[in-house]
Amino acid sequence: MRKLCVSLGAAFILCSQSAGATDSVMQNAAYPGAVALSNVTGDTWVYKSFPQLLPLYVFKGEPAGRSLCDRSCTAVWPIVAADTKDKPLGSWTIVKRNDGRLQWAYKNRPVYTYFEDRPNEPRGTGKNMDWYLDERGYAYLASVGVKLSPPVADAQAATASKIQATAELLQP
Repeated sequence: MRKLCVSLGAAFILCSQSAGATDSVMQNAAYPGAVALSNVTGDTWVYKSFPQLLPLYVFKGEPAGRSLCDRSCTAVWPIVAADTKDKPLGSWTIVKRNDGRLQWAYKNRPVYTYFEDRPNEPRGTGKNMDWYLDERGYAYLASVGVKLSPPVADAQAATASKIQATAELLQP
């Protein structure tokens, strides 16, 4: 009988500690409807887009509160769009992009998906992005191999500034 009580007590402690770890993640994880929280393994949690369940990314090197990914760039790195009715929630805020669209941000870092990803296959992790800050996106197009006419290419290369950033999988 004593062995049974000790075994049950140990099992209860293990279960409550494990539940406590899960509860703390869930309590600190208020997130918008465009986002899902997914348990990958054990104590590893990641945010995914909802309902597609694609991995979400932020860029190390991108300034907080501002998306540098222009319309050309968003073909590769689609944004997690926010609606005008959406409100900030927990660590989630909303940034207004230069093109006027609203984008969800996690801890003030704009959030993206990656065009090659599939659920549970984060192919964008570690990808470097060179953002060229120009008005029309010509420098970005040139950087990914689009051939531009010489006058446009020369003018944009002279005026564009470059910021490099690296994609990180978004975790709470």
